Amino acid sequence: MELGIYQKIEILSKDQHFNTKISPLEGYQFSQQLRECVVTGDEFFECAKSLPILFTKNPQGRLVSFALLGIQPEQNVMLDENGQWRAGEYIPAFLRRYPFVFVQEKQQLMLALDAQSKSVNGEKGEALFEKNGDASEFTLNVMNFMKQYENACRKTESIIAKLDSLGLLEQAKAEMTSGGKTYAIKGFMRVNENKLAELSDEVKIELINTGIYKLIVAHLISLSNFKKLSVLAN
Repeated sequence: MELGIYQKIEILSKDQHFNTKISPLEGYQFSQQLRECVVTGDEFFECAKSLPILFTKNPQGRLVSFALLGIQPEQNVMLDENGQWRAGEYIPAFLRRYPFVFVQEKQQLMLALDAQSKSVNGEKGEALFEKNGDASEFTLNVMNFMKQYENACRKTESIIAKLDSLGLLEQAKAEMTSGGKTYAIKGFMRVNENKLAELSDEVKIELINTGIYKLIVAHLISLSNFKKLSVLAN
């Protein structure tokens, strides 16, 4: 789920990418086989208007939140027939950061890119380095965005761990029909509304004051988007 859209990851370096340029993405075809992607708590309000927000454990064993993009394996129904994101629907930051990504190198996060991306070239677009070898303003802005995204990921993991410690998360599954076939979505968690209602007033006030309660509400509202995915898949 995390790196499935990246084909050839290269850590950004002056020696290798001095003449590399990044042109604007012409569409989101690179995500056409992505059925889900990570979303952070910072995105819940907008994402909840478009996509189901669910919880799971990533390969590293950390609890994360993700948006479901389709119901069939390897199918993103948020793309139209031209590979463009459907108008008015939320685009997760996970995808907006492409072709860039952070990778772990000797206990340090390094900025990298997908060298196979159609936006990576040597002729047109934004330069990654200035003529004197310094990072360009474009690259510095990318770094800032990536740091904000990474911080949001860590913050979200902490919030979901809090939900788990309160016993609010439950294993769930969904069954939806597309093209006459029934597809089961498994391996995700959601907030149990009965357990949420049973929390003490003291704990509820804590969740409200820390902003976590409104994220729970956004998650619960987002579940109505399962029907949208089923309709778009058909």
